[in-house]
Amino acid sequence: MTSKIDAAGTTPGLITEVEAPPTFNMRCKNDGCDSIKATQIVIPGQPNQRIYKCVKCHRTWGANVGGSVNL
Repeated sequence: MTSKIDAAGTTPGLITEVEAPPTFNMRCKNDGCDSIKATQIVIPGQPNQRIYKCVKCHRTWGANVGGSVNL
């Protein structure tokens, strides 16, 4: 989310622009969908969990990333 000053002066304060979620090239997990694009859903407080949503059929799926390593 970015903020900028309203130069025209029509709205007092800062204008907040909502950024689009990042889009990734990955195949949908739904067998009947042929989409190869998905957006990432950010979950606050869950840095090791990724949730993706298909842009065509809107199916969601998760993937665990990171974690500890015992040497």
